[in-house]
Amino acid sequence: MNQKFMIVDDFYDIAHQYHQSFFSKQCMITEETTQKLSYILSRPVEVVEAFNEVTFENTANPITANTACDWIAVIYLTMPPDCVMKKGLSFYSHKKTGLDSFPNEYACQINGWQNMDDIVKSFDVSDENEWEEYANVFVKYNRCVIFKADYWHSYGNGFGNEINNSMLYQKLLIKNV
Repeated sequence: MNQKFMIVDDFYDIAHQYHQSFFSKQCMITEETTQKLSYILSRPVEVVEAFNEVTFENTANPITANTACDWIAVIYLTMPPDCVMKKGLSFYSHKKTGLDSFPNEYACQINGWQNMDDIVKSFDVSDENEWEEYANVFVKYNRCVIFKADYWHSYGNGFGNEINNSMLYQKLLIKNV
């Protein structure tokens, strides 16, 4: 199966304790987190980095891809009344090349890219006109979105004007073990 992303609602058994970690400014990752991710991905995984992210209104996140890990999980922890009809993650393809992920070795050969500088020059992540959004995921309390880390994506525009009503999510960088 070649899914672009997986969505798991009601990810944490007791999500409120993870939500509270935003106020202590420490990203809470437990054995529950790793076990559930391993189960969903059908392989042992390790969370190599974890961040609590708070994105306020009118704060845009750039389009990005990550080649340092295998997977990314985003777990939304915005309280339910504050995230109704709020768009979160978006996935993109590059209009000129048609690539929806960071170029692999084959794509580099086809396009004549010799090194990282060639790739960086070909993908202007700050120019929205070069990209086409093909999917987005709405924010929902305790929703986990898992996707291959090299897909072009953005964490979306923030909302809210304080931590209590803004977009709150855990971002987990994951490696296969």
